[in-house]
Amino acid sequence: MKIKKFVGKSFKDALDIVKKELGPDAIILSSKSIKTGPFGILNKDAVEVTAAIDEEDAAPPAGAASSGMEDLLKEIRGLRDEVCFLKETLRPIVPTLRVGKDKKGLFNLLVRQGVDTQFAIILLERSQESLDSLRGVIRKDLKIQGLVPAEERGFLFLGPPGVGKTTTVSKVAHMLSAKKKSVNLISLDAGRIGSVAYMKELSKQLRCPLRVVKKISDLPKIVYKEIQKGPLLIDTPGYDYTGILDDIKDIFASGFPVKKCFLIDSSMSVQSVIKAWQSCNVDMIDSIGFTKLDMATQYGSIYNISLMTSRPLSFVTTGPGVPDDIRIPTSEFLAGLITGGI
Repeated sequence: MKIKKFVGKSFKDALDIVKKELGPDAIILSSKSIKTGPFGILNKDAVEVTAAIDEEDAAPPAGAASSGMEDLLKEIRGLRDEVCFLKETLRPIVPTLRVGKDKKGLFNLLVRQGVDTQFAIILLERSQESLDSLRGVIRKDLKIQGLVPAEERGFLFLGPPGVGKTTTVSKVAHMLSAKKKSVNLISLDAGRIGSVAYMKELSKQLRCPLRVVKKISDLPKIVYKEIQKGPLLIDTPGYDYTGILDDIKDIFASGFPVKKCFLIDSSMSVQSVIKAWQSCNVDMIDSIGFTKLDMATQYGSIYNISLMTSRPLSFVTTGPGVPDDIRIPTSEFLAGLITGGI
C-alpha cells in the first residue's frame, strides 16, 4: 500500500494532483485545511489530502475486471469524490455550530466586519447576548498606548511602501508642536526626492531642524545629539524596513532610544499585513499604528492584527488631512468601529 499526502489550493486542485500521480484508483483517506503561520491562521485556500493506492493493483492486467465492475468502481469513486468535496464546502460553516442561536446575529455581524471566524467565536463565548457586552469584551482586548510623556522622545516609523509613513510623520510632528515640543525631523529615505522635499517643507512650516541621513552608521551621533533638544521623528523607506531594523540592532547595542512604530494600512488584507509583519524582526517593534481608516470598508482587521501582533496601538489616522486627521483612539472608539458603529 502506497500512502502519500498532497497539497492544493482547493480540494479539487489536490484531487487532480492525486489522480495525476497515483491514478484514478487512488483512495482518499482524509482531507483537511492547513494551518500556517506562527499565529495559527487558517488558510482556506490550502487543502491537504492523504491518498493511498495498492501498488499491486495500481496497473491491473488488461481484461482482469469486467466492464460492469469497472463501471461500478467509477461510480463509487465519483460518489466518494462528491462527498469529500461537500465536506470541504461545508468546512467554513462548521465553526458557527459552536455559536448559540441567541448569538448568531452577533457572530454574523463580526464576520461581516472582517473579524477572523475563530476570534469571533472566542469573543462570543466570553460575552453575553447583547452588543454592549460584546463591545465590552473587545475593549478589554485592545491595548492603547498614546503619547504619554515617557514616550514623547519620538518615533521611528516603519512599514511597507504606501502605508503613509511620511504623512504620519507630519501629523505627529504637528501634534507634538501643538504641545510646545521642539520637534527634530530625520529622514532615512534619501533616495526618494519627493519624500525629502515633503520633509523639507514640513521643517519649514514647523521651523524645526531636518537631517537627511544616507547611511545608518551616521544615525547614532545625530540621534544622541538631537534627542536632548526634543522628540525625534524618523521617516524610513518602505522598501527596506527589514534591513533598517537589523542595522539599528547592530549599531545601537544598548537599545534604540525612541519607539519603533510599525504602520499598517487599514485597507490592507490581514494576509498582506501578516506577511509584511513576519518579514522583519518583530521583537524590535514597540507599537503599531493604523493609517487610512477612511479608506477601509470594514474594521475587523484592527482587532485581528492587534491580537496577532500583541502590540499596543499608538494612534490611528483617519484621512489625508494634516494635521487634523490623526487621533489617539480610545478602546470604546475602536470597539465601536469593529462592531460596525461608533
